[in-house]
This record gives sequence, structure tokens and C-alpha cells, in this order.
Amino acid sequence: METLAAIRERKSTRAFLPRPVPKEIIAEILEASRWAPSGSNRQPWHVTVAAGETCRALAERLVARCYERRPGSIGAGSAPTEVDSRVAALRADLEEIAARMGQSLWEFVVAGSFRLYDAPMVVVVSNPSGRGGDVAPFVTTMLLAAHDLGLGTCWLGYPLAEGALIREMLAIPEEERVRAVVALGYPDPDSPANAYRSPRDALSSFVRWVDFD
Repeated sequence: METLAAIRERKSTRAFLPRPVPKEIIAEILEASRWAPSGSNRQPWHVTVAAGETCRALAERLVARCYERRPGSIGAGSAPTEVDSRVAALRADLEEIAARMGQSLWEFVVAGSFRLYDAPMVVVVSNPSGRGGDVAPFVTTMLLAAHDLGLGTCWLGYPLAEGALIREMLAIPEEERVRAVVALGYPDPDSPANAYRSPRDALSSFVRWVDFD
């Protein structure tokens, strides 16, 4: 697949087939990811990949915490108006998808995130330093590499609230901070959840051209 095509076509996958992903394919994804840029070439990422019973047990514990603490769902907040409008539009779209799946928005987005969307494996990226921003290029490269190989991913924000639990269950050293949680697997082609891709603004809405003809 061409790089630009992968960038344009990648989307969040929120329903997965139970089929496991071979270790060799995951290694190929991470082999590409390690070439991501980092400040001063620090490469401060550590990666933990969990599958099988460990992944299922982690999802069960995360969902239990989710129902105990009941975190809020996505919604507009104090961001600039144009950002809030995008969030509101996304919320409306996801509410429609959730309804088609017989779920509330909270069940689909929040509980689904903690459940890892039933992915057969999860990738956790941790970082021992204070430079959390260096992890983002690594994860973005990983998402694109996975898409190139026919896999689906969902970069999950909600489980970060349970970093201590994730470290404990996956034996991640205490000095490392969990920076990213990514559900990984083969997309379920029949799920309404995977028919959706959030839109993007046109270049004219955010690009300033300086000294161009």
C-alpha cells in the first residue's frame, strides 16, 4: 500500500474478529514503528503486547473499574468553538452507530474503550521519562503500519486512567508511565462500528500560505 493511501484510509476500528494476529506480523509492525522520529533520537518508548487470556483478563478488570467509576462520555467542553463543533458532530455520529448496535453512547464509547473493543490483543506503550510527546509519533507510525498489513487499531484514551492497573497486570515496571493503549486485531467487516470514519476539515480551514504566488 502507498503511504499516502494508508494515511487517508486508516480509521479507528471498534469491532474485531476473534482471530489472533501472528506474532511475526506484530513484530513487522513494531519494526516499522521503531523508525518514528523522537526528540534528540531519545526513542523513549517501551512496548508491551498482550494477547490471549492475559488480554481478556485485562479487559475484564478495566471494564469492572469503568462501571465502578462511571467516567463521563465524550462531549463538548471548554475548547475553541470550532473544536467543540467537531466533538459534537462526532458524538452525534457515534450515538447513531451505538443505537444501531443496541447500545447507549456510554456503553459503546466508554465501556467499549475499557473493554478494548473485544480486540484479541492490546499494545501498551510506556515511557520512563517525562517526554510523553515522543510516544505519539511512534504510535501513529504503528497505526499506519498495522493498516498497511490489513489490521485494525483503536488508540484508546479512557484506559489511561487505569495506568496502575495496566502496569500491574502486564508486569510493566513501576517507574514507567503508561502513555498509550492500542486495541489491535482484524476488523469485523460486518459491524456497523467499522463502517464509520470521522471527517476531516478542508485545508482552507487551517492552512496559512505565506509568500506563495
